[in-house]
This record gives sequence, structure tokens and C-alpha cells, in this order.
Amino acid sequence: MNQSEFELQFIKILKINNIELDDSQVQNFFQYYKILSEENEKYNLTSIKDLKSIILKHFLDSIMGLKLFEEASKKNELYKFDIIDFGCGAGFPLVPYKIYNQSIGKINKIIFIDSNSKKINFLNILFQNLKFKNNQKIMTLHSRLENFNSTDLSSKLILVGRAVGEINKILSNIISFLFKNKIEDAIFVYYAGPNFIIPENKIVKFYQPSNNIKKTNDVRFEISGKISEYSYQAKKISRKLAVFEIKNLK
Repeated sequence: MNQSEFELQFIKILKINNIELDDSQVQNFFQYYKILSEENEKYNLTSIKDLKSIILKHFLDSIMGLKLFEEASKKNELYKFDIIDFGCGAGFPLVPYKIYNQSIGKINKIIFIDSNSKKINFLNILFQNLKFKNNQKIMTLHSRLENFNSTDLSSKLILVGRAVGEINKILSNIISFLFKNKIEDAIFVYYAGPNFIIPENKIVKFYQPSNNIKKTNDVRFEISGKISEYSYQAKKISRKLAVFEIKNLK
């Protein structure tokens, strides 16, 4: 498919959903689609292959969820945090949102984590071909979130996940990651299905060995969450977005 054919269908869908992009952003999305289609023939990055479905279910859905989160948050809240997209796969949702929202570049770092090395290799190829208007630090990492250990993270963090597994297991992995990296507060933005029910607010206890003896220090994390709903394509497609606040109670 050539670029003009892509743009014809892409811009039509954008107009239906009141999304405006400049020429450079449209060009980035075309490159994204082109590289995704080419690399998907080598190994399985996504089961969604036709253009309209990629635009709706990957590009637009990624934009609409984080757009809802940012609009509901305090002004400029996203700019105070590092962002981690874990289980990022082919870059959804954070790459489409970064293309859409140029000001997301004011964030210190964006980190993409996936346990599949082929998907991380794909992202490295993708970022070599996308053109952004800022020189923000982008990192890709072949790992699992709960195994990631860094001394270079902000004390406050936004985690983003889309189709990354069962929610209680996800939250457990996040707590393990926060505990390991001594991070006190985090926000987890989770793209959920239409039937998703948020778990009750709870306090999760972790136990840390103290001075290599049998006594332990009780470390507690409080998890609270709320659900918002969004729709697009003239309200034909509906989704839920769950936002969890996770705090170390010390």
C-alpha cells in the first residue's frame, strides 16, 4: 500500500473521531504501519493485519485511552514522571500516543519493556525511522518488569499496560518492581476490556530481610483504582480504562 492510500483511510477515520494531526505526524503513522506490516511477515508482532483494524484497534485506541487519562489528570501531570510501557509488544499504546501528543516529550524518559526480544528489535528499527520534534530519551529493554532494576528512575512513575495479562498478577509484578527499585509512588494506566471489574482497594504487604537475619521489616503498598469509559468511531467501539494509584505506606 502506498502512502496516499494509507492517508486517505487514516485521515477519514481521524476526522470521524475529532483527532487532528499535522503532516509530520501522519508521516510517522504511515512509517509505523509500513514497518509493522513488513516486520510482521517475518515474525508475529500482531494478529491484526488489515489497515482499518490497525488504525482503529492499535493506533486510535492507544491515543484515546491515554488522551482520556491525561485530560482527567491534573494539568501537566504527565510531565512530572518517567513513563514505562511494559509488555509493550509492538509499541501499543505508548508509541501512537507519543506521535499524537508532541508535548509528551517533556517527560524525562520513556521506557519500553518486553520479554520478547523480537518485539524489542522491532521497536529499535521503528525508532530509527520515526522523526520526533524533541530529543527525549527513549529506552528499549528486553526484560520483564518485575526483573527490571535501575538506579536511574524517577521516584514517581507512570506505568502503562495494554493486554498484558490477569490484573491481580499484573499488580503483583508491579509491586515487586516498585519494591526492588525503591519507588514510593506509581500510577498504573491499564487498558481494560468492556467487562473488566476493578479489584477492591487493598493493602499488599511485602517482607524485606533486615541485616541478613531472620527478622523482617513489613513494607506495605496501598492499591486503589477507578474505571473510566471511552468510546470512538461514532460510539461504535467502547473501552474501559482503569487507573490505579499505588503508594508505599512505609
